[in-house]
Parts: sequence; structure tokens; C-alpha cells
Amino acid sequence: MTDPVQIRNDELKNLLLPDFQARYEPNFAWKSACAAFLALPGLRGFWPMSSFNENGDAYDLSGQGRTLTYNGNPTYNYSSLIPYIDLDGTGDWLSRADEAGLDILGTETYVAGTAQGLTMGCWLQFDDLLANEYIISKWDPALAAQRSYRLMQVNTDVVRFSIHDGVNADDVDSSDAISTTGWHFCVGRFIPSTEVAIWLNRVKGTTVAGIGASIQNSASPLRIGSTATGGSPFDGRVSLAFLCAAALSDSIISALFQQTRAMFNR
Repeated sequence: MTDPVQIRNDELKNLLLPDFQARYEPNFAWKSACAAFLALPGLRGFWPMSSFNENGDAYDLSGQGRTLTYNGNPTYNYSSLIPYIDLDGTGDWLSRADEAGLDILGTETYVAGTAQGLTMGCWLQFDDLLANEYIISKWDPALAAQRSYRLMQVNTDVVRFSIHDGVNADDVDSSDAISTTGWHFCVGRFIPSTEVAIWLNRVKGTTVAGIGASIQNSASPLRIGSTATGGSPFDGRVSLAFLCAAALSDSIISALFQQTRAMFNR
């Protein structure tokens, strides 16, 4: 005797959509987005670009009050359900001066050993594909002692995540190429002495050889849209940016993408 097979009734499914919300549905992703990011372990800052003050400063919704200062003339806007800041690549960035909460080493003893590290990322859209545009950084390219971590565009077609261990930069480039079409989900993760990894949308790339034991504690400011000194400015849009003092699991990073991608039509 064969088991009965349940036939998928697509017509019935569509009729019930007003009552049972689909997972891949922009409104569902929109209402869940901030909650998902606020639940990230080790969250140090979350800047969705939906909340900003009368000076244009971007508010941190993590509860830790790390407001980013407005520089240049970027504009806040929205596309469908997406809040974002639009940086023009000519002197626009958001910045916060160095402070203890941004000096993430990846070896914090109050974090369980299996979770120690750093994770950072955002959703972004590129307006051009020029080499060396910094997206999120605490990094001065001119001074080795002032380099901690960075997420940037390189070689006109990939994104790179780096940490500096005080001696060398440990880099990993995305295995997939970027484009100026649509939004991209980009996340970098550091696991001490083990791995630096980058996600571009759902595709992961890794480097495991010679990874440093910790991240250098530099005095560079945190910036979204440039280096520590305003160089290599980013031309594009940034949404839902975050920074964590923990190495988030592959499952958490995948869940962030899956739970928000419909909002970004990805």
C-alpha cells in the first residue's frame, strides 16, 4: 500500500494569503526587520537609517546610544519599505569617535569562548563600481597602528572584509561579484585564530590561514561611508547597518538574510 500524497493547492494558498502571511513577503520582512537585528548577540550598534535627528545624525537603536554624526550632505530617503541613507561619494559619511564599546578585540572574556569575535554588516546598493570605497570601517589606510576592522568595495566587482591583528591585515573577498542592480546583503565575521568570512547575499567566502588571535585596538573613529580620515568615500545607499562584539553563527547570518530579503526584493 502506498502512502497518500498531499497535492499542493496553489489556488487555495493564494486565496488564503490575506489571512496567512507568506514568509517571502515585503510587509512581513519590514515588520520583522528591526526585531531581528535587535536580537543579535553582542550587539554594539544598530543603525537602520530610519531614525535621525534634526542635525541629520543617525540614531543607534541598540539601546547603547551610539549616535553617528552627519557629515557632508547625504540624504535620508526610502524606497518602498526600505529606509536608507544615500551617500554621494564626495565627502558624505556618518562617524562616531573612538570609544571603548567600539574597540572590539574579539577576545572579550565576558563573551563565551565559542562566541568570541566580531560581526558587522548592512544592506547596501552601489551607485558605481569604483575601486576602494569604504562601507563600514574603523580603519586608517595610511597608519598601520590605526587599523581595526573594515568592510569595503575593491577591484570594482567584490566586497572585502578585513581585521588587523596588530601585525597583518587578514582579508577575505566575496566569491560573488557585486553590481549596481538592486540591493546586496553584506556581512563580515571574525573568529579569533580561526577564520575571517564574508557573506554577499547568501554566498559565503572564507580565509582560514594565518588568522590573528585578536583585533588591534586603534584610536580610529567608526565611519559608515569612508576611511577614518574621510578617504575612499562610498557612493551608494546603506540600510540596516550593525556591529556586534561576537562571532554570529552561520545560521543567524542566514536568518538575517532570509528574514529581510523580501523587503529588499532580493
